[in-house]
Amino acid sequence: MDEQQYDLELTERVKAYAKEIGSALVGIADAGILNEALEPDFRPEDLLPGCRCVVVLSLHIPDGALEIMRRGKMNYSYNMFGYAYLNRELDYLIYRMTMFLENEGYAAMPIPARGTQYGARKPYFGPLSYRHCAVAAGLATFGLNGLALSPQFGSRQRFVGIPTTAPLKPADKLMDQSLCDRCMECIRNCPAHALSLNPPHICKLGGMTYRYARCNQAACTHMARGLSTEVWKGALFNPNVNVPVEENQSKAGHYDDLWNKRDARIRISEHAEATYGATLCGRCMAFCTAGHDAMNRRMRPDQTSYQNDEVLHKDGTIHVADRVAALRKRSARSEQE
Repeated sequence: MDEQQYDLELTERVKAYAKEIGSALVGIADAGILNEALEPDFRPEDLLPGCRCVVVLSLHIPDGALEIMRRGKMNYSYNMFGYAYLNRELDYLIYRMTMFLENEGYAAMPIPARGTQYGARKPYFGPLSYRHCAVAAGLATFGLNGLALSPQFGSRQRFVGIPTTAPLKPADKLMDQSLCDRCMECIRNCPAHALSLNPPHICKLGGMTYRYARCNQAACTHMARGLSTEVWKGALFNPNVNVPVEENQSKAGHYDDLWNKRDARIRISEHAEATYGATLCGRCMAFCTAGHDAMNRRMRPDQTSYQNDEVLHKDGTIHVADRVAALRKRSARSEQE
């Protein structure tokens, strides 16, 4: 699209308003490249005919919530501030930005921050991939875990996107995958063995080619719902009930698993805090070195509470993973040369 066909003044006001209402990051993704990359029924044009771009917003997941979880001490903070409560804050951003665009005279489509719609053709897919929107907006790249990694927060944020007909100027350039150091900790620490690079998933987006692990969504969801004692083995908060995986399970059967068979402590907590569906895993994010490194870049030099790479291992010990230790040594040598 010719530069003159964009409303540059409106683009800047949209970005300024996003910051005003609390978005940690803001970018504009071209709807055309998303329409090409995503499959039918899950594209911007399927949600909003005439969509020209997607306004991408985000919120940072507090580092403390992930650092205490990766050491096996508590996941309650992550459940709330990485997922359940954060959904409400993200919905606030979505609603406010939608109203802003509609008040400017353009169509906009608000999509809730979590969940899939009733009757969706693919049960583990939302109406629009916010990860792809973030990458298309030039805000992030894909890590090997398939999560969207930003320079500012690594994997430690949640993205949302608002498709709109507004003529906003999209990102000029997309990121390569160099932000991911390929430490493989995400794959090695997946309790469901749901991530596989044999073969990798290949995504072509805006002239870039991204490769990352394929995800078995059913296995991932089973762990994330806390239906296995393998989720956080050795952690204080690990579930104490194993619910068998049932192939082609009905919705009624899934409901029965969640509300009658799961660890009662989880069910009571979710009822009390209205956090139904809050994830109990998050290991691919918690063990991601890109997120941990981004935290250390932002922290003051004298703040060392969570600076080291220590994580909880399945044997119940807390120490630095051998692969990460070797990676740090190589990086230190490179800096000295």
